[in-house]
Order: sequence, then C-alpha cells, then structure tokens
Amino acid sequence: MPLYHFDIHHDGGVVIDDDGIDVVDVGAAETLALETLGQAILDDARNRRTGLTKIEVRDDEGRVVASACATVSLERLLLSED
Repeated sequence: MPLYHFDIHHDGGVVIDDDGIDVVDVGAAETLALETLGQAILDDARNRRTGLTKIEVRDDEGRVVASACATVSLERLLLSED
C-alpha cells in the first residue's frame, strides 16, 4: 500500500506528518484528509481557535497530491448581561 503524509496547516503554523499512513489509494487518502480536517476543527473548538485549517496530503516522494480545507468563524450575537 502507498504511504501518504497528512500535514496540518493552521493560521498559526504547520504540523508536519513525518511518519505517514499506509492507505489503499489516493481516494482513500482524500477521505482520510477530510476526516483529519474534521477532527482538527473539533480539537480547535475546545480552545475557540478559528480561521483556516488545511490538510495537505503528500505522497512518499513529497508531492502534494490532495488537500482539504475549511475556514471556521465564531461570532457572538448577543451581549452578556453580566
């Protein structure tokens, strides 16, 4: 199975996946990129981190073969009466 790396890009930096994961093909890697993106957004929500999050999928030769991204924003609409 081919080895793919899933690098996580946030507004504040990049987490490089040096280890990679063996997956069946690039289609499976794309699915895993979307799942990783969703988990990264959930992890960021705990700290109220918003902005752009992108997952870049690299093959074992370092070429970016796919990416998934989302922008999250948080807006308070009512003022607290504290």
